[in-house]
Order: sequence, then C-alpha cells, then structure tokens
Amino acid sequence: MFVTIAGCGALGSIFASGIVKSGIDVQIYQRKGLTLDSLREQGGVRVRKGDRKQEELFPFSIITDRVQDLEPSDLILVLVKSYSTKNLVPLEGILKTDGAVLTLQNGLGNAEILSDIFGKCRIAAGVATYGAYRISPGMIQAAGEGLVSVGPWQSGIDRSWITDLLSEAGFNAEYVADPRPYIWRKLAVNAMVNTTAALTRMKNGDLIYNPLILELMKSLGHETLRAAERDGVQLDFDELWEFFMLNLKKTASNKPSMLQDIEAERKTEIKSISGGILKYATDENDLPFTRSVYSLIRAIDRSRGFN
Repeated sequence: MFVTIAGCGALGSIFASGIVKSGIDVQIYQRKGLTLDSLREQGGVRVRKGDRKQEELFPFSIITDRVQDLEPSDLILVLVKSYSTKNLVPLEGILKTDGAVLTLQNGLGNAEILSDIFGKCRIAAGVATYGAYRISPGMIQAAGEGLVSVGPWQSGIDRSWITDLLSEAGFNAEYVADPRPYIWRKLAVNAMVNTTAALTRMKNGDLIYNPLILELMKSLGHETLRAAERDGVQLDFDELWEFFMLNLKKTASNKPSMLQDIEAERKTEIKSISGGILKYATDENDLPFTRSVYSLIRAIDRSRGFN
C-alpha cells in the first residue's frame, strides 16, 4: 500500500510519521521550498514529542514536488493550505481506481474542490484535533493528542478502511456517517482560536486566561453556529464551548496554524475560515465579529502582497 501526503507541514508530518511507523510506505508531495529541501536532505521528517529534546527521524519512500515521480496511491491525504487545494489536479493521475482522497484541511470548500478533481464518490472528509508546530524546516513538535473524525463526502460510500488505517498508525480515529457537522465544529474552533491567536500572538494556553479574548471567542463561536444553521447543520454552543476549552487546555503549548503563518509571513487561510463563514451572512452588517477579524487579518495578508 502507498499513502501520499499532499502537504507535509506540521500536521501532515504528524500523520506521515505515524503511518510510516505502522509499516506503510509514504510518499510526500510538497511544493518547492525549505521544507522540501530539508525533507530530501534528511530522507524524511524529524518529530519531537513531549518535553524531550530527542527527535526521531521517519523516512519516506519518495519526496518530490513532481507528480511524475509518485507511485500509484491507495490514499491521498490532503493537508495543503486551503488556497492550494485547486492546485492538486495533477494528483488525479496517481490515485488507484479503488483509492480515496481524504481532506483534513481547515475551512470550508476543500471537499467540493477535490470532488471536482477526483469525483465525489472518491472523497472522504474529516477533522483532526492533534496539535503540532514546526520547529524548523523538516523538524516538527507534536503538541497534544487528539481525535480524527472521518466520513464519506457522498453518503452511502464505505470508507471505514481509512479509519482502520489511521487507528493502526496510532491515531485515535472514528468513522462518522456525515462529516459535515464535524467540519463546521472544527470551523467554529478555528474561527475562535486561529483568528484571535493570530491577532494577539498568543499560544492556546495563554488565550484561556484573558477574559476579553474569551468574550470575543464566544461571540465568534455564536456567529459561526448561526452560519452553520443556515447551511442545515445544527450545533449546540454549550457543547461546542466545552469541547473548545478542553482542546485548548490539551494543546496549551501549541501555536495555532494561523499564528504560525503570521509569524513566518506566509499567506493565511482566513478566506476559507472567516471568509467561509461570511458567505452565509444575510447582509453587510450581519456577523460583525467575524467580519472584523476577517478584515484585520486580510489587511495583514494584503500588506505582504497576498491576494
């Protein structure tokens, strides 16, 4: 079996390392840059866990930015930034006939784009609450255990073998009939933590103890759930908030991905997170807290030359 990881950032590296450890061949499809160069030089990714200074090297069978170098794949795990999803068209040629594509990306719209590329019946979607951040190119810090929830994008298609694979790789994985409520819940979490962390430069654990930020995060959460309801997904805020706070405590040392992007002066995923929520606004005055953080972070992106 071959598993392709498209996007070997922090979370992609965590999944790649676990799958390699289970004995499955992993090939990496990564855009040109320092991460690709480091992975090639090392032959894999280095991962640190806990407070230990020692890291373990997990080797990959293939590391490339060229589709023609890749072997036919049983599973393509997509963890590129949401704005790069449309660039994965060339990978359609390496997916086996009975293979599947799993997106665990942030934001809305990724599964729809992948359905257009690979076909809706071949897409699985889900969320992962594992924490991780990049120490340096090719070296990742694991920052908290979590849960992976996966389900078919087209109802009635059995993709439970994917969660079996992830479970054998050491991840807490569950199979769900419909991933959409889970995607909206993760979107709400990202809307609350990614935006506020990016604007305040605080780690997850620091956000918990600031009452002003807590109130802002609650407002962002309520607005996201209103948008979800307009999309036909019902979520309970109290249940969401309990899950959110527990996750923040478990990943207290983690820097959310949008904060990592801000610090590294990379383009953020604000369009697919807060921008995705704003697509459900009834008018220009609706969802004001979401609109405010969206405008602030888009302003940062634009100041750095990103569209």
